[in-house]
Amino acid sequence: MARKRKRQPQPRPGKPRQRSSEHDVATSKRSSEASTLLGRARTQWLFGEWQHLAELTAEQIAHDVERAPLALLVASAHQQLADHDATRSWARRAIQWGMAPQAVARLLAAGVHNTLGRMAVLRDDESGIARHFSASMQLAALNDTDTATLVRARAGQEAKSLGKDLPHLAPPGGADGTDRESAEDLPPLQDGFYRAFEDRFRGSREEIKRRVRVYLPFVAAVAERHPGVPALDLGCGRGEWLEVLKDAGIEAEGIDQDTGMLQGNRELDLDVKEGEALAYLRQLPDASRISISLMQVVEHIPFDALRHVVQQARRVLVPDGVLIMETPNPENISVGSCNFYMDPTHRNPLPPPLLAFVPEYYGFERVKVLRLQEAPALHDKTHYNINDVLTGVSPDYAVLAQRQQKTTATPAGQEETTAWQANYGISLPDMLQKQNQGTGKSE
Repeated sequence: MARKRKRQPQPRPGKPRQRSSEHDVATSKRSSEASTLLGRARTQWLFGEWQHLAELTAEQIAHDVERAPLALLVASAHQQLADHDATRSWARRAIQWGMAPQAVARLLAAGVHNTLGRMAVLRDDESGIARHFSASMQLAALNDTDTATLVRARAGQEAKSLGKDLPHLAPPGGADGTDRESAEDLPPLQDGFYRAFEDRFRGSREEIKRRVRVYLPFVAAVAERHPGVPALDLGCGRGEWLEVLKDAGIEAEGIDQDTGMLQGNRELDLDVKEGEALAYLRQLPDASRISISLMQVVEHIPFDALRHVVQQARRVLVPDGVLIMETPNPENISVGSCNFYMDPTHRNPLPPPLLAFVPEYYGFERVKVLRLQEAPALHDKTHYNINDVLTGVSPDYAVLAQRQQKTTATPAGQEETTAWQANYGISLPDMLQKQNQGTGKSE
């Protein structure tokens, strides 16, 4: 007599088996780790960190869902380190893992242009530096970031490794057949235009110093806990924040690319250097700054570059260090639709939830939005007119992020705690809620 087959127990409806759940979690974790590893490898390639990239092993990436592009990036790193056997081995591995031969050839050709760019650095050949590093970036097609910015960063990295002073780099032109005079990345005119623009539209120096003092309680307590460790202001402009820090006895340095602005800072005996924000951050040691600020800067840079800046800032800050990012507030209808575009170097407005999410994603423990610069009289109103709705929401805001929360019982520490707990500014929902409360209407 045939034996009856024992029926396998079926999972109850609506209750997935634990094994399936664990599998999904493991798959999600592997995908997250893969995305992080490939992102880090791409960044290392873009900025010429060949030795770090070449340290990846086949065992580390063999089970990675992105193992093919990772293998190709490692092959390119070995190419730059003149290890031809390793280059061929990794290139073959990339193809075996699914990389198209054309893509392999293109990235290795990008490596050739990088080598030619290094040779141009040795010869002080400015046009060759721009031409070859630009061709390298364009062949690789790894980035959404402004090519000219990456060319300057790559050239600076290679020049540093060669012990060379980099000549002034003009943005690349002519490499793709375009007319250099019509290219949108022409070098900026150093004629004082932007300094005059700031003086006209940003506000007086004393007014800006008054505004930025709102950040002092957040930084002063960190400075007290880390004596002698400086603050860093990226895109320091006229140096108002640097001067506020100096008056508070806090050591600080500023970085900017505008020589006119830098000269004005030096006349005030402020510590400033010429440089590009991300490139400067990348060469700083870990845990070496108490705060990193970008006052009215983030709206000027590509979003992917902003992500790199935040990622690097977390590394450079001391454990309880503070990141400050101030920008125009598009929640204010007048700002988002008109005033933002008064500055021709602005790229696009950044809504507060988006900017706040960036440091959250990169591991900052505490993130706070400060809405700023609204008319004080609006706080006392219970009824708002159309002009209030259009222009009354805080015209600026800042995202503050702290790697690790830490408080002290000193007066500076108590002010720090109060500052983190306080509410700042007016949003449109705040305005409408107050209006409804005043009229007795429900929301």
